[in-house]
Amino acid sequence: MVLILATPKKSRKWIAFALLFIVALISLLVVLELTGILEESPTPEIIVVDTVSLNITKPQETQSIWELIESRYEDDNADVWVSSAIRIASYHADSYRGADMLMFDINGSAKANSGYIQSIEINFSRTDNDSYVNPIEDWDYLAQAENLNVWRFDSGATSTNEAQIMAKGINQPKFAYLRIVNEWVFYEKEASHSIAVTLQTTFFNGTDYIKTVMPIQLEVLAS
Repeated sequence: MVLILATPKKSRKWIAFALLFIVALISLLVVLELTGILEESPTPEIIVVDTVSLNITKPQETQSIWELIESRYEDDNADVWVSSAIRIASYHADSYRGADMLMFDINGSAKANSGYIQSIEINFSRTDNDSYVNPIEDWDYLAQAENLNVWRFDSGATSTNEAQIMAKGINQPKFAYLRIVNEWVFYEKEASHSIAVTLQTTFFNGTDYIKTVMPIQLEVLAS
């Protein structure tokens, strides 16, 4: 005599749910792997470039300010070249709900004569209690990304949170460019403000991975 044990309906439902969950999880991991987000990250050689600084004094009224500061790196063999530049465009008094605002953009350019560019990141440090920085995610008019897939774009840097913009190279490019326009809002006219904006670029030079870290310190001083 052969005994046939019937599986209760509730148990069959849980088994079916578990199988669906496993299939969905595997599908998600495959998608993330294809987009490069979970790609195995090698341990790169890290090169920290000296910090460069730029400061301005708060104007009393709205005006254009064409100030530019740039940081550059090039390796000994000229295989890797990186430029990080911040341009202060304009100051707007009493323009944002009674607060002042500084418009500036950061431009990151990278070139690899050998190998390729793996990724470019822009990191904004925390601000002070009287200000915050808002990167503008407007790819139609203001933001630009060339040979890059931007997969993380934080809404802003505050006194409690840093902000990051992360982009991965598309098809192992030899050149990549990233431009982000930002609003720096000031609540207190009599206060000074400071923020560090750091460009991090990871290359593969054909043999090794290299990451350049290029900080720029911005200061807006009370008049």
